[in-house]
Parts: sequence; C-alpha cells; structure tokens
Amino acid sequence: MITTALFFSIALEIIGYLLWIKFTKDGSSKKRDIVSAFMFILAIIILYQIFKLNLDFGLILLVATFFAAFSWLLGKYIDLEELRKESKSYFFILLAITCIRSFAYEPYQIPSRSMVPGLQVGDFVLVNKYAYGIKFPGTHFLLSGLVKPKRNDVAVFIAPHTLCDYDPLTARPDISTLPVAEGQLFLNKFEDLQNSRCTPLGVKFVKRIIGIPGDKVEIKGYEIWINGKKLKQKLLISDSNENLLEETIDEGVHVIRTLGLSDYEQHSWTVPEGSYLAIGDNRDNSLDSRAWGYFSENYLIGRADYIWMHWESFSELPSFSRNSKIK
Repeated sequence: MITTALFFSIALEIIGYLLWIKFTKDGSSKKRDIVSAFMFILAIIILYQIFKLNLDFGLILLVATFFAAFSWLLGKYIDLEELRKESKSYFFILLAITCIRSFAYEPYQIPSRSMVPGLQVGDFVLVNKYAYGIKFPGTHFLLSGLVKPKRNDVAVFIAPHTLCDYDPLTARPDISTLPVAEGQLFLNKFEDLQNSRCTPLGVKFVKRIIGIPGDKVEIKGYEIWINGKKLKQKLLISDSNENLLEETIDEGVHVIRTLGLSDYEQHSWTVPEGSYLAIGDNRDNSLDSRAWGYFSENYLIGRADYIWMHWESFSELPSFSRNSKIK
C-alpha cells in the first residue's frame, strides 16, 4: 500500500524533524530555517503521494494529531520551548479538524455526472458522518450502533468493484437464481471493472439508495417497482437532448435524467440482509448496482446532505449559487 517513494519521503521528513530539533537547541537559526523549508516542500510531496495512492485522509489526520501530541510531550521532556509551543497549537487545530471530519461532516467533491441533474461535476457536498453510526477515524469500525439507511438517501460508500479483494459473489449472492447467461455476464463485467478500477482501500461512490434489505426491486426500462409498487414518475422536460422526470420514492421527491438508451433494460433484485441497492439519478450515465450489484453496510461512509460550494476547475472561481439541501 505504501510505495517506496512515500516511505523514502517520510523517512527524509523524520530526519529533517530530528535535524530541526538539533539546530534549534544549538541556536543555529540559519540551518534550522533551511531545514524548515526543506520539510515544508517534502510535506507537500508526501501529501501529493497520499492523494495519488487514495489513502484514507481521516487516518492521515489521526496520525498527524498523534504526532503533534508526541512532539508536544517531547518538547516538554527535552525542554525545547519552541517545539512545545508549536506542537501544542498544531495539536488542537488537528484534533478539531479530525473530530469534525470523522464524527460530524466530511467534504466530498462530485467527480462525475452520474447524479445529474441534482448533483453536478464540481459540486462540493457535506457528507453526514454520523447519519449511519459513528466510526473510528480512518476505519470501518463502528463505535456506535449502525443506523440503517433509508430508501431515497443519497449515500456515500465504497463500491464493491473498487476493492481488489472483494468477491463478486458477495456483491451478488443471489447470482445462482439468475439465468446462466445473465449470471456469467455479471461476473465478467464485475471482474473487468475490478481489474481496471480497484485499489486496496476502494473508491468512494455517491448514489441514491432505492433498495434496502428485504426489498424486491424490478427495473423495466426507466420504470421501477419496489415490493410490487410502481414508483411515481412525472415528466418535467422532454427535448431532443434529454428527459427530466420527477420521481417519488416513499416521501422523497427528486429529479432524474434519461437519454433513451436504456428503454429495454430489465433488472430484478431481492436485496439481501446487510446490503443495499443504489443507482444514479442520471440513469443512462451511471455506473451503479445495475453493473456491480449490492454494496455492503460495512462500507457506508455517510449521507450526502448539503451542497456547500461549486468549483468545477481551477480556471473558474468558486460559486455558492448552487448551495442547497440535497433531495
């Protein structure tokens, strides 16, 4: 998981940290400033490698918080006032960020058009981390009881095909009930997706939950039946480019987008215990449960609650015109 380059960079950062302490104690301010600049550049490189490897940032924050606490205590032990004061201030800042991000809200940027029109590429959303139960930072270990997701929730989770060791039969345990050709097609598609997209920690997806444990869900084209009841859909806009429909799931109302590409698709699921069925609102441009099966409650991250900023690219200024509660 940790590459040679990242290991080497962290080792150099630790050496720089020890040299900074030595030069500070010796009163060599010029050498200390050179080392500080070197450590800052190296920290940027380390952060870049962490993001590139898709390592969990919550776990990184937790490690950084513990390191700040260690440095604070070390500064007291070796009687180095500058180290003690700086580490103390960093510790409280990092502790606050870690607690907010791990137990309250985590920012997440929408990377694709799979949830158009409700969520656009470049939308920054706040993910409610306590909606489904509180987890230990950087892990999937629950510190509280699981709160079951509801139909129509816009959930953030780790998709099964993005985990390299995930068994496709776990993603679709009812595969034996499918026609042989359909079951083999699913296995082939899942394995192709897994081979091309998986990482050790998986990738976060954001989709709408339409099936909870025990639900029988059927899709025929764009029409959906849940436990034998057809979802209400109302046409809002229809032109040569797209159709926008208002769809109602239980008490929740949202807008979906269709392009006329999936008119003849048919799917049928009976959602097993501990699993959820999720699809994107952009029904013809979404990689979702129709391709990779169910996602597990063990890999729930949180519920997307609010759009708080839109920033599609660095060539544009951030916008707050789309700020709203997610439906």
